[in-house]
Amino acid sequence: MPRKRANPESPAGLPTPRRQRQSTSPSATDSEDGGPSAPSSTDAMVKKMVRLAMASEYSRLPIRRTDISAKVLGEQGSRQFKLVFEQAQNELRHRLGMELSELPAREKVTVSQRRAAQKSEKVSSANKSWIVTSTLPHAYRTPAILHPPKAPSTWTESTYTGLYSFIIAVITLNGGTLAEQKLDRYLARVNADVGTPIDRTEKLLQRLCKEGYLIRTREMDGGEEIIEYIVGPRGKVEVGSGSVAGLVRAVYGQEGDGDGDEGEIERMEREGFEGRLGRTLGAHVVRESEHGDGQEGASQVHGNGPVEERGGRRSTRHAREEEEEQEEEEQENDSSEESD
Repeated sequence: MPRKRANPESPAGLPTPRRQRQSTSPSATDSEDGGPSAPSSTDAMVKKMVRLAMASEYSRLPIRRTDISAKVLGEQGSRQFKLVFEQAQNELRHRLGMELSELPAREKVTVSQRRAAQKSEKVSSANKSWIVTSTLPHAYRTPAILHPPKAPSTWTESTYTGLYSFIIAVITLNGGTLAEQKLDRYLARVNADVGTPIDRTEKLLQRLCKEGYLIRTREMDGGEEIIEYIVGPRGKVEVGSGSVAGLVRAVYGQEGDGDGDEGEIERMEREGFEGRLGRTLGAHVVRESEHGDGQEGASQVHGNGPVEERGGRRSTRHAREEEEEQEEEEQENDSSEESD
């Protein structure tokens, strides 16, 4: 067995004790030198909040208050919701050009829903939900900058966006509610009553209802079942009346704001078109040039400017009367074409 070498300078030739390494914690060194300290629990929760927002938006799922409490805050941070939410909003706005927009509550359209709403005195804050929307000015909301996601493919996402934008526009232009039979007729005109490039029409409508773009209601009226579609919370925030107005202007070739070279007739026609469009949407439609930031619309659908809502959803009886009048006009047009 090897013997330890004695130090001649040590008394009595005792072996030299081993030097112990002095371990210094990085956090203590950083704090003494004024450098970065270890991340706090609030910073970790903010990062979790941002990741939850991005992952939920990718799947087109609303970010619910209950999900934030369970997946981000936990038991220890239940009282820090406001602080974490505000810091996450700041990170999304300044780093990603996005923000969390609160979804409106679902409309109480059926009799049973209205009775249930009357029994509940106030809405609980635990039922709130949000989606991710863009904060970029309207001038930067172009396909070159905000292009459709590549998953599963750019073509699939752009086609899906075009389909639900068209359906939401049709429902909005019909006063906010549309019977199922009439929606089928509109889809038949664009050859989408049976199938679409995304999926079968029935499955497509089910997906739109699941993701919150549409709401399908069923109600009995005199022994007859009435099925109607209205715009859902995500459809109102992501598309909105501003985007519907932009779609109508593009279809009718009224996208320009008019310049000094237009004649009196063109100016009167444009003003008349804007007046009819505002009355149809039940809102005062503002063009991009009249609004600085133009932040109406969401991350995927780009509107033509914000809207000041003035009217709500029209009654079912009024909508039916208008449907009957439009059907009579369509029949008269068809008969006149056949006679020609």
